[in-house]
Amino acid sequence: MPSAPLAQPHLFFGRSSEEGKRAHKSRSTERAGGQGSQDATDEKTSGSKRKHDPQLDNPQLDSVFLYEGGEVAWERQSEITRVRIGPQVKDIPPDAFRGCRNLAEVQFDEGSLEVIGDCAFLGCKALREVAIPSSVTKLGSNAFEGCSNLAKVQFHEGLEIIKESAFQGCTLQQVYIPSSVTKLGDSAFFKCINLAEVQFKEGIEIIGECAFYECTALQQVILPSSVTELGGWAFSGCSNLASVKFGEGLEIIAECAFWGCSNLASVHFSEGLEIICESAFDECTALRSVTVPSSVTKLGHGSFGDCTNLTEVILLCGERLLNQGFLDRGLLDGESALNKKKLNEMIGIGNALRDDCPLATSAFVPCSLTTLKISIPWALCNRMQRLPEECRLSIEQRLNDLRRLELTQDGNILACFPLVRRPSCWNSVEDTNDETAESIHQALRLICFHELKELSILIELAMWKSRLVEDRARADCRTSVPDPAKSLIMDYCGVMGFLEPAIEGA
Repeated sequence: MPSAPLAQPHLFFGRSSEEGKRAHKSRSTERAGGQGSQDATDEKTSGSKRKHDPQLDNPQLDSVFLYEGGEVAWERQSEITRVRIGPQVKDIPPDAFRGCRNLAEVQFDEGSLEVIGDCAFLGCKALREVAIPSSVTKLGSNAFEGCSNLAKVQFHEGLEIIKESAFQGCTLQQVYIPSSVTKLGDSAFFKCINLAEVQFKEGIEIIGECAFYECTALQQVILPSSVTELGGWAFSGCSNLASVKFGEGLEIIAECAFWGCSNLASVHFSEGLEIICESAFDECTALRSVTVPSSVTKLGHGSFGDCTNLTEVILLCGERLLNQGFLDRGLLDGESALNKKKLNEMIGIGNALRDDCPLATSAFVPCSLTTLKISIPWALCNRMQRLPEECRLSIEQRLNDLRRLELTQDGNILACFPLVRRPSCWNSVEDTNDETAESIHQALRLICFHELKELSILIELAMWKSRLVEDRARADCRTSVPDPAKSLIMDYCGVMGFLEPAIEGA
């Protein structure tokens, strides 16, 4: 199992993901740093050496305090209620307003401010709204952490990086990430329990570990194609998250990224995704159906573990997971429809698989899943689409009678392989009595028969050079071929025996 994130001291302390889950359930992951060090700030003595703020000697503190740089004397911090950042200030240093518990308003002048430093406004509990000016390019770590009444923040184009725990523990209700932001740091919006809406624009590339951990009001996530990295535990514990849509740029979904999203019922993956890491969707108990893109090469241990209502998994990578030799030649003694080696690489427990060993997987343990469905469009559906409608309808009608084949509404054909639960908490993928292989073989016979039945049209390929009218070649010539001739052609091609079971009743 994966180790939980180490970047933030309040997270799981290097435990395995299983231990991290137990820590989550016991609600024992409260932050050890950041806001907790607030008390140490309050214990400083008046002898501390800090730059003095002459304005704070003014007893008329109802007016706005003009901040022109440097540090605010700690003994005056509790008296500040309103601050205006001067236009000449380029950066607000770390801890500048840390612990100003009565600070309710911060005014930023459009000017030269570029950086808001680490912990700059940490613990400003009276702060309710902040508009970050467009000149700011970086928000430091813990910049607004613990601002427990901060309900609204406005970002502008120009901001590039939101660092670790920048808004941890705030009461933000909605967040719009501008296209200029390329990175969200670890725990950036950690436990923002009122955050119901997050909108990303194309441009964001990295979403760090635990970025939206336990944002329990969040209901929908749409990741743009620019996202290439999604950190572990990124949306873990978002218990009201109902749907997620991934962009085409994401290649890896990290460990436990959506663990414990108990209301997640809809997941839409895009082609380009390659790896779904261990426990990525663990305990997503509302999930009933998952379609895995053809680009995916690996499903990690327990990637859909404890999805107790998951009853359908469709793998769109059939071209890789089924034996091409079987599709070319049909069912031979000892030959399986499955490419066990490739399937083991994708969902198997071990790194290798003997031909006589059942394929074992732990990706879906424990689930209600009893069948693994593999799409085979290139071998069946694509060929069917080239046939006349009456031929397709005839084949589709016959397919409905074949065991372990499923024809979907969009015309896709799925080969269904049973998942057999083993006592050692893993499943084996099996084709009992070769029933799935036999049905695929029969479907191939049906398609091939109807292809040859239309030989009166396809024969054009062999006759296009024929001089049927004097000496003029007829490139568009078509001729009807009688049934006896078709039989001779099929016998010559060596496919008559292959087609006999399909011809009956066709």
